[in-house]
Amino acid sequence: MNWTIGLAIAVLAAVVVLAVAQEKNEELLNELRAEVIPVEGAETAYGIPLSLQSLPQFVDWWYTSVPLTEDDPRYVDTLTTLVAPCCDDNPAFQCCCENGEGRACNLIRSGKGLAAHLILDLDFAAEEVRGSVHQWFRFARPDYYLAAALEARGVSPIPYGLTSEGSCYRGMCDTPASQGGCGGMEALIEPAIESVDG
Repeated sequence: MNWTIGLAIAVLAAVVVLAVAQEKNEELLNELRAEVIPVEGAETAYGIPLSLQSLPQFVDWWYTSVPLTEDDPRYVDTLTTLVAPCCDDNPAFQCCCENGEGRACNLIRSGKGLAAHLILDLDFAAEEVRGSVHQWFRFARPDYYLAAALEARGVSPIPYGLTSEGSCYRGMCDTPASQGGCGGMEALIEPAIESVDG
């Protein structure tokens, strides 16, 4: 009996030590942010500086340009090799919400619209399209990519208030992208954009 209690105390002590060791390391988080997340206004290969103000344009390209490029191998290659940051067990080519009737979240619509524009209007190669869409996703959903970068280093993202669990699976489909959500399933939900337009 004493042996069992001693073992339980040792395990508990190890858990406490690990929890203390996993406390927030703001320096690490800042290093990862600088390494992984593009900043607002950063230049892009397609000439539109990174900004959530581009979300409506990228989503609009989903409606107008995707039908003209969806069979292009560059489009398919790009979107099947990138994860959907809102549900990363799915590729960006078809997020978990997408169905044959065109249902998809606005975050994924924005990535697909950007890819279609780069192919249709700028004739980008597959690698350039992939790099540009990945850059956009990292900018638009930094929370997901920071959490994934922490996990890749063996650090729990939870003390930082982050998770790599997809926003789709956390019921955040109708939450703005700027707040870690999918930006809506129909009309774009993004107060950061609406307040600027007013």
